[in-house]
Amino acid sequence: MHPNESVSHNRDMPLTIPVAHDFNCPWCWIGLFQVHRLQKEFGVEIDWKAYELFPEHEDWPDYSKKAEPENRPQTPSRLQLLLAAEHLEIPKVERTYKQRTHNAHEAVEYAKLEGVQDKLVEAIYRAFWEEGLDINQPDILRKVATGIVHDLDALTCSIATKRFKNHMVDFDEPAYARGVYNVPTFFIGAKRLAEQPYGVIQKAMKAFIADGGASGIYSEIEFPHAPEDRPYIYIDMVSTIDGKILSGDRDDSVMDLGSKLDHQLMRRLEDASDAVLIGAQTLRAAAKTWSPHTKKRIVVSRTGHLPEDSAFLKEGEAYIATSGSSSLKPPHGVHLLRAGGTSVDFHLLLNRLRTSLGIKRLLVMGGSELNAQLLEADLVDELFLTLAPKIKLGRNIPTYAGGDPLDKHHLLNFNLVEHHSVENEVFLRYRRERKVGR
Repeated sequence: MHPNESVSHNRDMPLTIPVAHDFNCPWCWIGLFQVHRLQKEFGVEIDWKAYELFPEHEDWPDYSKKAEPENRPQTPSRLQLLLAAEHLEIPKVERTYKQRTHNAHEAVEYAKLEGVQDKLVEAIYRAFWEEGLDINQPDILRKVATGIVHDLDALTCSIATKRFKNHMVDFDEPAYARGVYNVPTFFIGAKRLAEQPYGVIQKAMKAFIADGGASGIYSEIEFPHAPEDRPYIYIDMVSTIDGKILSGDRDDSVMDLGSKLDHQLMRRLEDASDAVLIGAQTLRAAAKTWSPHTKKRIVVSRTGHLPEDSAFLKEGEAYIATSGSSSLKPPHGVHLLRAGGTSVDFHLLLNRLRTSLGIKRLLVMGGSELNAQLLEADLVDELFLTLAPKIKLGRNIPTYAGGDPLDKHHLLNFNLVEHHSVENEVFLRYRRERKVGR
């Protein structure tokens, strides 16, 4: 899984909106003018993402039209309706059939180095749609770029050597893996708006700006199906830049480490789960009034030394997960889950959560050692991390995950699924890279 694109938001800098596009797409011709309106209305910057509808290494597809009945009345297509809604027309000029665009994208990627990509993107669109030029020809691209790009020789060299080939995404499957099924696709937070009227894009932008960027982050969160033998597991943590998950001492609450937005997103992740799992130390350090949005909540404890007046235990449906040999007695109204012998068997515990309690999505919220135990057993499917713009330092301060180090040949690989920046915080989502059948 490759990263979804994301709006970057900092009050001191313009918003940057990724737009997946290809020059030979009539929908993207409309998108060019929608970009103009966005830039004028919101002062945004555009991150042009190259998505090739017809990659050079693929055969041109057959688009044979089916014969229509002679008595069938003509009806407008979706494209014609959008053109009418945007008050646009496709210029009536002859254009190169079977138009490839790889070199045009190469030219734009070079133009980004000089900061003139917007001007070149528009010039290439107009060269194709208004003049009918073959925009895959290097000499034509050089001519189009004259007066825009400073170093034309460097641009020509980039095209000839395919310097930026890895920056481009092919249709179909590689694009689908990135959540792009149509171009243009505007990425506004977690929202992907494809082939939409400007009013829809405008509404999404206003909502994103109104709540400081929170509307687009984890707002439409989806997870793959849970395995049959355990829940789908994701961890959510906030850490400093140097990886520490505490701002004070081990017994201090960590609620001051992340911003109000981080707390809001934590609630969203709670809402997406069927249950929350935490370690005993995390519960002891949490505010007594903290109660997750989820009805089911589980705390892992060996001794049962827990704050019995905590809302986490008193509200909802609370469980204490412990080993089979533990002698702890749960507080009134709290259920006991035993799994394993002298220590908790997480495979067995998670199986019971899935099969007996019907938990399909489990949110783990620390602490460091609980995270490490689950990661070491390779039971974690996704990681969420809020990176707070702070430095803590300290040799023995807990990090995202503690535990014993893994051998360098057995590191766990995760793929970036989403990334967002709001003010000085960064919000990251990773998914475990698993082999087929695991």
